Amino acid sequence: MTQRDPTSTSSAQLAGSGQASGPGNSGEGERLAQALDVRFAPHQQAASAAVREAEHRLADARAELVRAREAEASQHYRSDPLVFMRASLADEVESLTRKTTPKKVRVAYRYLIDRAAELAEGEVSGYRQDESAAKRERERGVAACLAREGRALDALDSARAMQERVAIAEQTARQGLAVMVDKLADQGEASGRG
Repeated sequence: MTQRDPTSTSSAQLAGSGQASGPGNSGEGERLAQALDVRFAPHQQAASAAVREAEHRLADARAELVRAREAEASQHYRSDPLVFMRASLADEVESLTRKTTPKKVRVAYRYLIDRAAELAEGEVSGYRQDESAAKRERERGVAACLAREGRALDALDSARAMQERVAIAEQTARQGLAVMVDKLADQGEASGRG
């Protein structure tokens, strides 16, 4: 909800001042105050909706940040099996050079090919997992969530500032209405005396 400045003139005050100032006013101040309410209501509602939306986005960003921090804290160290596979594959090549019979060479070679294919598959899979993890970190990691929270805070500040400017614009219009009602009442009294 938009908070109005307690010093701003209410419709009832404007209407009362207009009616009390001169006879024959017939509630013009009250009608003008109601027209002002109608004129500014959509802007006040739009400003309030923008602030609520910005507050929801900030709450969502903060919830994502909490989840990202929990996920980061729950990660455990995991050794890379590819390091060991690469080393054992090099050992298999060296072992192949020591084989003495054709049968043993062929068996060792088939084993080497199987391990090499397994390593190649692991390299591709590891690359894809690393890319996926990097993308996840960019989009939902702690740093990304902190940046999203910062943008949401900026948006909320902007929405609140806009809402305040809308309230000031309405307050200025109400002050102008009060001045006009007083002027018209003064002129009515002067013409009544003349």
